[in-house]
Amino acid sequence: MSRSKLKDRVFITGVGCSRFGNLLETPELKGKSIQELTASAVKEALDDAGICGQDVDAVFAGNAMVHSSQLPGTYTQLSKWTGTQFKAGVHFEAQCSTTNIGVAMAAMAIAAGVYDTVLVYGFETTRTKVKGYSPYEREEISNQQTWLWTDMAVNQAYGVPQGYDIFSTYNGLVALGYCRKYGVSIEDFDRGMFELCRTRRLHGSMTPKANSQETLEARAARYGFSDPWEYWRAGDHNPYVAWPSRLLSLVTTADGASAIVLTRESLAKSAPSTPIELKGFGVSYSDLPWYGTDPTVWEADRRAAEQALQMADISAADIGYLHTHDCSHISSLCTAETIGYLPAGGALTAAREGRLRFDGDRPMSTHGGRHAFGHAWAASAGSDTYEAVLQMRALAGARQIPKRPEISVIHTHGYAMISTVIVLGGA
Repeated sequence: MSRSKLKDRVFITGVGCSRFGNLLETPELKGKSIQELTASAVKEALDDAGICGQDVDAVFAGNAMVHSSQLPGTYTQLSKWTGTQFKAGVHFEAQCSTTNIGVAMAAMAIAAGVYDTVLVYGFETTRTKVKGYSPYEREEISNQQTWLWTDMAVNQAYGVPQGYDIFSTYNGLVALGYCRKYGVSIEDFDRGMFELCRTRRLHGSMTPKANSQETLEARAARYGFSDPWEYWRAGDHNPYVAWPSRLLSLVTTADGASAIVLTRESLAKSAPSTPIELKGFGVSYSDLPWYGTDPTVWEADRRAAEQALQMADISAADIGYLHTHDCSHISSLCTAETIGYLPAGGALTAAREGRLRFDGDRPMSTHGGRHAFGHAWAASAGSDTYEAVLQMRALAGARQIPKRPEISVIHTHGYAMISTVIVLGGA
């Protein structure tokens, strides 16, 4: 199917993001309610755009695990917290693609002439949930409970009592398929994952809003290891979760919120911050199983990327910054190869050589990704877009890409499986 451009140009004029962490423990978040968490991200985005809540025409509010938030009517229950009461609004979810699906929907509404300005926000609590009957008291969620609730998004024909076993399919089978396909030894795979984790944790250490701001070297030293490679291979500290993938190659859950303001070109010109154009998007969804005989090839990713790049009228060679959904580090590298940002079979080598660092020639996930920045389901795609906008505005601080990207591409997986790709370009 051919993909034409949006009828009118649409721009991101404001972005906001909370610290990712734990509402019961993280210093900047401790004691906050989920309402305050969301309102802080929205306020940052509105301030960035130079407007208030009453200046938007519509609100697309996203939350995937309503079991943890207890806010099934997201937009209405947060309207006064965000200053958007009496506006058009809708609650929606697309799992981990939520906020960027909202970006695509907002862009279509603006380009169609229905609205001038739309606020999109998403929030999630994967570490804490409502305690008892108070909407403001919270308690910890076990990882098992989080995954059981998340697995309600999976075709239940594949479900098992303890939850769908995402780790073996998302990590182990993809890793083994990659090694077999490209003749990579398990030892070389392990070294590549080690270097990639080190890069992600370096990025997180330079990101004030990241869930984890400890480098891999510092973590190793904390446990008495002078060599981080020895720490990486220590089974009691970094065990195999789905061989040959280890614990530190996985997602880290978090509570968090993100927000994005989009508007038409005529209004973007007067925005106080540098507007960033939404040049293209692509969405492709599927269901389990996500792949066929080759676990490194995910057709939904290929189609979404093809649609987005075609709409934006760019090629992979034009991309200056890329984020791919990295709940699984190896699957994120496969997606980067699918998009063409990294050569087929070359991603692990690029990781080992440090080329994926913020100061490398193929920078990826400079906020730390799902491992270091953390993953707050419906809020995470927005946090990825937040980072891309900072990089394109040259506002990323210590982790700023030396050659400011003119084109950024953000890919997310909405479990399971909504593959979403958006393309951002300079004004």
